[in-house]
Amino acid sequence: MIKTNIEKKPTVLVPYDFGPKAKAALQEAIKVAKFIKGEVYLLSVIQSSNFLTELFKSEKQQREDRRMVENNLKDVIGAVAEKTDLDFHFIVEHGNPAEVILEQAEILKAQYIIMGKMSSTISAFHFIGPLTMHIIASAPCPVITVSENQINAGRFENILLPIDLSKQTLEKINAAISWAKYYKSTVHVVGVVKRGTNLVSSRLIKKLEKAKWVMEQEGITVTAQAYLEDDRPIEDVILEHGKSMNADLMMIMTHQELSLADNYIGAVAQNMIKKSEIPTLSFTSQAITNANNLIANFLPVELFEVKDK
Repeated sequence: MIKTNIEKKPTVLVPYDFGPKAKAALQEAIKVAKFIKGEVYLLSVIQSSNFLTELFKSEKQQREDRRMVENNLKDVIGAVAEKTDLDFHFIVEHGNPAEVILEQAEILKAQYIIMGKMSSTISAFHFIGPLTMHIIASAPCPVITVSENQINAGRFENILLPIDLSKQTLEKINAAISWAKYYKSTVHVVGVVKRGTNLVSSRLIKKLEKAKWVMEQEGITVTAQAYLEDDRPIEDVILEHGKSMNADLMMIMTHQELSLADNYIGAVAQNMIKKSEIPTLSFTSQAITNANNLIANFLPVELFEVKDK
C-alpha cells in the first residue's frame, strides 16, 4: 500500500545562476535549512536570449544546454553536500526568471526564497532591482536577499529589527523571537521618529518600548534605539545603527500601509535592501500569514495595541 501521509520537509528555494551572489545565497540557505530542519532546492532558469535565436535553436542544442546546467548544478551540490547532512535537489526550467521562481515557490510550498540581491550599479539596478522587488512583493513566503560578501559561519548573532507604526509589528516580533531563540541572537530594535513629534507622547517610542519588553519576557537580549529624523535618508539612519551594533541580519516588512507618518518601511524598503551589506529577510503580510511558513506565534495581538491619546 502506498503511503500518502509522509510529511514533507520544509523547503528553502535558491535561485542559482552560478555567480558570486548565488554562491553566498547558497551558504545562507544552508544555515536557514538547518534552522528549519529542511532541505535545499537550487533553481536555475535558462532564459531565451531572443526570440529568433530560440526559434532556430535545434531541440538537440536545447537538450545540451539543459544537460550542461544540470551537470553544473550536480557539481555545486556535490561540493556542499559532503560538508552537511542536509538534502539538496536541483530544478532547471526555461522561461522568465521571476515567473519561474514564484511558480516553483508555490509548487514546492517553500518556507523561504534566498537569492542574491541587486547590484549597486545604476545599470544593474534598473535591470535586476525591479525583478528582485517583484519577487519579494509577490512571493508566497519570506525572501532573504544577500550580497556577494563572504558569509561567516555562526552568524545571526545580532538581528536588526526596524519598527514603525504598521499593524504587522506583532508578526515582525514573532519572527525575530523565533530566529533569536534558535541562534541565541541579540535583537536590536530601531525606529525613526518624524520631525516635530513630541518624544514624550510618541506612539513609535511607546511601540519600541513595548517590543523590547515583550521580547525580554521571552528571554531575548534586546536593545532599543529611537532616532529623531534628520537630513539623512531614513534607510541610512537604520543601516548605520545596524552597523554600529554589528548586525548580521535585518528583518523588514514590505507592507503597503503608508497612510501613517511613521510608516517608512514600505516607502524605503527598496533602498534598504539595495544598500544593506548584510542578509535582509523581507516579508509581506501574505508571506508571513502563509500557513507553510515557520513563524512562531508566541504572543497575543493585544500586547501590541498602542492606543492614541
